[in-house]
Amino acid sequence: MNYNYNYKNTQGQYAPYVLETENGKVINPTPAMYEAAGYMPYTPPQPTEAEVAEQERQASIESLKMQLSESDYKVIKVAECMALNLPAPYDVAALHAERQALRDQINALEGEA
Repeated sequence: MNYNYNYKNTQGQYAPYVLETENGKVINPTPAMYEAAGYMPYTPPQPTEAEVAEQERQASIESLKMQLSESDYKVIKVAECMALNLPAPYDVAALHAERQALRDQINALEGEA
């Protein structure tokens, strides 16, 4: 069943797009019909500025963690080469600096909580 999420009754149920009335079914009823059937206009609560800021902070943390994990294979490859006494395929200092910068950003954002 499809619901009109712009209307709710006192039990918290959303209004259907097809109302059963004494005269039969009404598709896409008018606001007056919804109110007569016990449904009142409903607007979902909007997140506060603080909630939006927290969601953005969490999204930034997840994005940075994803960037960090995307370079894990480089660290593994460097470790394998070092274990076999082969030259590192990447500049280890630059790789470490790049990953440390990401970790520092993550720590800073996590410290804001």
